[in-house]
Amino acid sequence: MRTEFYSSLSQNFSQLLEDADDYNVTIKVGENQNTQEFRAHSTILRARSPYFKSALSNQWANKKKDGMILFTKPNISSPVFTLIIKYIYTGILDLTNVSSSDILGLLVASDELILEELFKHVQNYLIEKEAAWLNQNLVKVLLIVSKLASCKQLQDYCYESICTDPEPFFTSKEFPILDKDIFLELVKRDDLGIKEIDLWDHLIKWGISQIPTIIQNDVKKFTDANFRDLKKTLDPFISHIRFYEISSKDFFNKVRQYRKILSLELFEDVMSYLMAETEPQYKRLPARLSINLPESKIIRRRHVVILSNWIRQMDSISTKNKYKFQLLYRGSRDGYNINTFYSKVNGQGQAIATIKIQNSEKIIGGFNASGWNWNYNPNYNSYNYGYYNNRNPDNNKNHFIFSFGENYEIKICKFVSGTGLYYGNNCMLAFGDGDLTFSGGTGSCNQRSYDQPILDVNSFVAEEMEIFSIQKIMI
Repeated sequence: MRTEFYSSLSQNFSQLLEDADDYNVTIKVGENQNTQEFRAHSTILRARSPYFKSALSNQWANKKKDGMILFTKPNISSPVFTLIIKYIYTGILDLTNVSSSDILGLLVASDELILEELFKHVQNYLIEKEAAWLNQNLVKVLLIVSKLASCKQLQDYCYESICTDPEPFFTSKEFPILDKDIFLELVKRDDLGIKEIDLWDHLIKWGISQIPTIIQNDVKKFTDANFRDLKKTLDPFISHIRFYEISSKDFFNKVRQYRKILSLELFEDVMSYLMAETEPQYKRLPARLSINLPESKIIRRRHVVILSNWIRQMDSISTKNKYKFQLLYRGSRDGYNINTFYSKVNGQGQAIATIKIQNSEKIIGGFNASGWNWNYNPNYNSYNYGYYNNRNPDNNKNHFIFSFGENYEIKICKFVSGTGLYYGNNCMLAFGDGDLTFSGGTGSCNQRSYDQPILDVNSFVAEEMEIFSIQKIMI
């Protein structure tokens, strides 16, 4: 019989960190007035971190003083290293009351120190728990994570968020400091959901902000040198602009005055296409895809971004899908009759259910990964309701339920055990063994099958309820 006592082991190592008098490593973190020294044991550091294993090897030139190994890490802040050293010694990470900026700093530091387990956890935590902060700081976050090769998941999240709702990103005050390579990656994408003329406007503003010698925004006052500098700055972007998708009016009013930064051949070709409808001689890029948001009374574009990213994580086929939300059912429009409900949603594939709580900013709902699939019985003019109770974990693992707070903070509740989804003649929605049930305008939430409750109360009244089918758009 094998017994594991990890709790006491973690506690003992915590005491070793706090009270040790036999340490042989000193690590100084931070810079200027915000520095702090940490004491550690080389044996533990080597065992827990490949970075320190190499750094403490005989081949690494360590700075020593009185037999003590010294490290300086000015790029890691004291609050961040406090979390790291506790994780190294105890395996414990507590992000309660830790600022979002420090959590991002923890991601960067864990990548540098090759703490793969910690890195993966923090990356997932940022996406799952800090979505609102990420979406408000996309320029800052992308500037940092674009330099981390291991951070593909968070990079993709940021790019997808921008492509789905680009206007807040392009109009943010941080936009002028955006790195050229990041901006170019966005301009190349077919799924950037923005009008081409608006993208052109943002590109021009960004380009002008990169050139200190351009001291005015009035293009009529630009010198030849100004145009040469602007052309050099924007030249990598020009071939990725869909000029043929811009209207003749917008091209005349907003592009024509910048013709000096375009090749004469391209300018004449676009003008010929727009004015005389001639066949383009240059490669015509396809129009960009954009998310067609339903006329929802509950969710907004940012909700769609966040939910799409979660659905994408559940998608075992492709991580490159975009999703179109198609309204199937609305309570205030279609009524809360269960037969009507099933006639709208049955056989429509994967779907998202959303509910706006009455007298609250809360939005709750669930992702039905399998869809509603009941056979219509013409003899009874209704659906053949049975009790669907699938306890196969493989069939339930992709369902999830969720709640949104006032500032888009999302809580995702994952299936653990029991029933992932059931439906029958007494309910419209039933996720889990009571975790989220709804019918006739009211519902209840009693955690049983999912890992956490989505509401702090057990019952609720809906202000509105909507069901959307989830249609994949391959890119």
